[in-house]
Amino acid sequence: MKKGIIITIATVCVIMAAAAGVFVAVSKGLFHHKEAKGLILYGTEEQLSKDSKLEKADTVYTYQTKVKLIEDNLMIIREKDMQEFCKQQIVNKIDAQNQCEPVSEIESAEKTPVYYAKDPKTGIKVGEKELEVTAGKDYIIGSGRMFDEGYLVVSDTLYEELQGEETGMLVLGLNKAADKEIGQCEFEQVQLIDIQTGTVD
Repeated sequence: MKKGIIITIATVCVIMAAAAGVFVAVSKGLFHHKEAKGLILYGTEEQLSKDSKLEKADTVYTYQTKVKLIEDNLMIIREKDMQEFCKQQIVNKIDAQNQCEPVSEIESAEKTPVYYAKDPKTGIKVGEKELEVTAGKDYIIGSGRMFDEGYLVVSDTLYEELQGEETGMLVLGLNKAADKEIGQCEFEQVQLIDIQTGTVD
């Protein structure tokens, strides 16, 4: 996975960039105009195990899982994980005006995978495997288009069968501005997100 910081809020700050030697980039134009209180960190299990130990007084939500990436453009994610993110209101539908609207549920992927993307298809190739998929709507995780090819939501069984670069994914909801915590974290990529920290379980 490429090293980088993907920041999905309107104001982008270069946080410790020179010291850390990391690349700072901006997701493509989809923003919420409020203080981000959430982080999605991508990295190894060792990296994320350290990140999950941020000050407990500052952390109101923690969820860790694994996903598979295809050339850093397509995410393969289990349905149960995507449903959890819907519950936390961090899955958004993109409308014609490029505005984000939280969604509360997704289609079942138990029998047929669901492909959420700007340009969804009914067939997709992952490695050597040709898949028939349900063409979903333009849904993203967070408020910026981090993966150009979108999200392929699959069952637990199919997830194990598909090829891809597996990486850890840690979602943190904080009770303060999340950008101030990036310098304390270890990761390969990080995404600032809006999360309803007052309502999470």
